[in-house]
Amino acid sequence: MPEKAPTTPHAGARKLQIKNLRKPTRGDPDAYFTATWGALDAALGAIFAGVKIAASLEELYRGVENICRAERGQQLAERLRRRMDAYVGGKLKAEVEVGVDGGEVVREVERAWRRWNEQLGMIRSIFLYLDRSYLLPSIKEKPIETIGLDIFRKHIATDATLEPLFLRGIFILIDTDRRTDSDGATPAQSHNIPLLLSCIRMISNLGMYNHAFEPQFITFSRTYFSQLAAAESSSQPLSSYLRTTSTQLEHETARCDRFTLEQSTKRDLIAVIEDEMVRKRLTTLTDTASVGALLTARDQHPLALLYTLLTRVGSAGDALRPAWEAHITATGTGIVQDDERTEEMVPRLLQFKHALDQILSQSFHKCETLSYALRESFAKFINARRPGASAAANSKPAEMIAKFVDLLLRTGTKGLPATTSQEMCALAARAGDDDAQLAFMLEWVLDLFRFIQGKDVFEAFYKKDLARRLLMGRSASADAERMMITKLKTECGAGFTHNLEGMFKDVDLSREAVASFKSRTGSSGASSGSDVDLYVNILSQAAWPSYPEVPIAIPRDIAAHTEAFEAFYVSKHSGRKLVWRHNLSHCVLRASFPKGNKELVLSAFQAVVLLLFNDVPAGTPLSFADLLAATSLPADQLARTLQSLACAKHRVLAKSPRGRDVGVGDRFVVNTAFSEGKFRVKINQIQLKETKEENRETHEGVARDRQYETQAAVIRIMKGRKKVRHAELVGLVIEQTRNRGVLEVADIKRNIERLIDKEYMERVEDNVYVYVA
Repeated sequence: MPEKAPTTPHAGARKLQIKNLRKPTRGDPDAYFTATWGALDAALGAIFAGVKIAASLEELYRGVENICRAERGQQLAERLRRRMDAYVGGKLKAEVEVGVDGGEVVREVERAWRRWNEQLGMIRSIFLYLDRSYLLPSIKEKPIETIGLDIFRKHIATDATLEPLFLRGIFILIDTDRRTDSDGATPAQSHNIPLLLSCIRMISNLGMYNHAFEPQFITFSRTYFSQLAAAESSSQPLSSYLRTTSTQLEHETARCDRFTLEQSTKRDLIAVIEDEMVRKRLTTLTDTASVGALLTARDQHPLALLYTLLTRVGSAGDALRPAWEAHITATGTGIVQDDERTEEMVPRLLQFKHALDQILSQSFHKCETLSYALRESFAKFINARRPGASAAANSKPAEMIAKFVDLLLRTGTKGLPATTSQEMCALAARAGDDDAQLAFMLEWVLDLFRFIQGKDVFEAFYKKDLARRLLMGRSASADAERMMITKLKTECGAGFTHNLEGMFKDVDLSREAVASFKSRTGSSGASSGSDVDLYVNILSQAAWPSYPEVPIAIPRDIAAHTEAFEAFYVSKHSGRKLVWRHNLSHCVLRASFPKGNKELVLSAFQAVVLLLFNDVPAGTPLSFADLLAATSLPADQLARTLQSLACAKHRVLAKSPRGRDVGVGDRFVVNTAFSEGKFRVKINQIQLKETKEENRETHEGVARDRQYETQAAVIRIMKGRKKVRHAELVGLVIEQTRNRGVLEVADIKRNIERLIDKEYMERVEDNVYVYVA
């Protein structure tokens, strides 16, 4: 096979094709330029006049191209610039000025802007080759569009007369839009929105936004919001002003987005609103009376708005704290010092605290500053001392909290007073079953207890009530009793609950002792044939409250049992002595009435009185004097006992003469007409509500204990330090006794003087104390 030739044989001449090759313009270049410019000028005139261009757009484009190829682009660009400048500075500006005289400056400028943009677009399409081949590549030249913007800016947008009128007109339109919002119209209802959008785009395109529009707009807006704040704050309540301010912030944010304003404008505008309507109105926004009204009404939404607005300009907690504290202190003091509603004090305080907690959580975002102020203010009014008031009056909150706890532990949540709000009851109900509800309420009350500085007053009343519950078997829940002791121990330490725990221990030991006694007497036959079922509570004197000894002559068979138990106890515990307190005793008597047999639940005093009627023939009356001699009771105590039996709801005795009060001349007989649907009937002892004397004695006991504790603290300090200055000693004593109550400096001084008199310590030079061993 023959090899292929290394080269291709010559086959003849070949043609070279050049695309877009233009024939050089023939003739005089100047004449061509003049003729072409004439056509271009005519086209520009038609564009400016808004009529159809006579020449072919393609021919005009080719003419521009040929001029540029002839390197006369600079000359063409200059003529075009002068022609546009003359038109904008002449005819177009004149049209705008005509509109200005009619007050339509914004619309006329915007109309001229749109028209000029349309014309500029046509011009650029004709002179596109000039733009691309000469103007754009040149460092010194600007493209046609930029030239057009510069010309419009120079003659119209920044004209000394037109510019201020135009900008002010825009601000007025925005002001109208704002007032439309204020009147309740939605932003979309404003017919000026398209106009404003176009104007703001124009301002931005012309480079006037940052140096001309924005500063003046912010200044104009400041004036508007300053006037709005003054008008609204003086004519509207705080809640309305807060809603107005919040609405303005929302609307202005939306307006900035709607009109495509720059982020810097939005930021500065919001700052203006915050400054004019919040920061400069802080006095109004945090007015004690106005904020207090919102707090009293528990108006969560305005309070949340208030907190949010104040957060924008600083620390909302610091700003609100004075009004918050003033409201808490004033309201709390009113509750504590309302002597006519003392029994309602604790439920009202619980409701008040719950309302404040809700506001703190939901409206104030759990602000730590306000949370601390809440606890500080509560402690302030709960422990406040009224000038000239007694110690009992000044420690009334501690006393009433102890009594409210007693109510809960006796009756559970079902015994809550009628004044307790439905909200509190509903909250307790949501906790679960009865035990859970009781635990919930006790924890709630403990929150009040934590504010009390005089916890020794609480302890005294709590101990007295606990003793009554334990001895009378009135506790709603043994678990709740022990849970409460555990909580108190956690709060105040083991020393606080030592005696309280001792009371429970005594009850348990008493149960064991009685069981042992019954086991022994049952086996020995000591009580054979007796229907008396004796139960004894053995109370250690140190742990339990002191009780007065009320003389009473108990029946012989009961006395035999008590003597037997005493002998048994002493045999088990040599060196101990039992002192009987029959005024704390209660019992169940079986009684036979013509209308049926009953079991009567009675106090020992009531039982002793009724048993006397067994010793006389049926129907025989006994006089007050007879009963007084037979029972050995004090006259006032006997009168109350007889009143409970003959004048109360369940009248086991009949009295003559009839009446609600018992007199020394009254006579009593068994009421043969007594009837009651229930088999077991509880007859309450008529007791004076805790008398002023008993209350005073409790408080005096607290004062005595406080005095001893103060002296003991002084001795401990002096024994450890040996030598202490007066001021330091007082401070140390206050610190050591803080958990028991607040001591007055004057009381500490008096106790120091007593110890000096007793020669436990002595005063030397410079007010220094020295311990005497």
